[in-house]
Amino acid sequence: MHAGGELVALWKIAKVEQEVHLLGMPISALGGLLPEGRGTVVGTGEVRATDRRLFGVGSLSAAAVAAFAGQVDAQLQTYRPKITDVADAETALADLEHNRTTANPADLFPPAYDVWRAVEEILGGRVHPEYIPKLTLLAGTLAAGLSTVASFAGDERFGRIFAGIAEVHANAVGEPALQARVAGIQSWQALDAGLALTAADIAARGRQRAPRADRARLAGYEAEAAATAGLYGRADAALTEMRASMHDAASGHPGIEWGDANEHLFLALAAAQTPGRASQAIAEGAASVKAFGYACQGQALAHLAVATGHLKAVRPAPDAAAVSAIAALDVVAAAPNAEVHDRTRRLAAELVSWRSEPLVQELGRRVAAV
Repeated sequence: MHAGGELVALWKIAKVEQEVHLLGMPISALGGLLPEGRGTVVGTGEVRATDRRLFGVGSLSAAAVAAFAGQVDAQLQTYRPKITDVADAETALADLEHNRTTANPADLFPPAYDVWRAVEEILGGRVHPEYIPKLTLLAGTLAAGLSTVASFAGDERFGRIFAGIAEVHANAVGEPALQARVAGIQSWQALDAGLALTAADIAARGRQRAPRADRARLAGYEAEAAATAGLYGRADAALTEMRASMHDAASGHPGIEWGDANEHLFLALAAAQTPGRASQAIAEGAASVKAFGYACQGQALAHLAVATGHLKAVRPAPDAAAVSAIAALDVVAAAPNAEVHDRTRRLAAELVSWRSEPLVQELGRRVAAV
């Protein structure tokens, strides 16, 4: 009762040694040495002195271990990214998001890339675990923006590279809004590559796990892609879902702003690809142009939906189609957009049967200049 725990400690050592002895294992199986000055019985029955010292073996010293452990502990307590670095990255991200669809990609990409690289370099070093989720989300969102800007510039390779990086970061932090944004980007990329069914499937899968505020956008993407693939019933079902989710998009905080202009736009884009709905494409496209009210990619795509409606009407109006297509090019004159340019080029090719029309000729010249 008054041994100060020494007897219990000796009993524990003996018990462990007994177990090792019964198993026929060497005393090294204990994972260390017994306290200095004690004795141990090895498998042969020989009693020998043992040494359980942690330090003093080789060049290892208690002072060295304590110093390095203290250094690591200090880093974990104090190592965080500079507040100014994070603030600069957040400011750059806000600028990128605000100007993404209205500014020249050549002006947007370099500064956003520099900031993204700085955040990735911070993550590549020792960072206190507390800051890793925020920095990962910041890097992922910047990568998503860079993917979009690269695609607008017509560089699909880097568009896909940055979308892949954004996807990895989104999954690492488990951020549904960023995951939904990446799904939208990858759906658009698939549609641009001519993989309409793949694009529809990507948007549909993304919509299933997306926050409610992001579902309208992904449903719109699915609708256009499905209509392009000739799946008109699926396109209509997606449009119904888009309309049903509009309230959540307007009242919530979607990853990408989504409002009435976008609703009109995707009704127009799906109608433009659906037989017998040329008049709807024209009406919804015109409503979208008006609702946007400023020059951006969405407004240009709305003009192209109107142009397609005029071309596919029961009585095609090639001059009206050319006027709307030229308007789309005017919208992105200050902010070149590969998506708008490519769609305009395809529409101009469809107007070749009316190449004698002055306005069709003007469209041809404008496309060639691009």
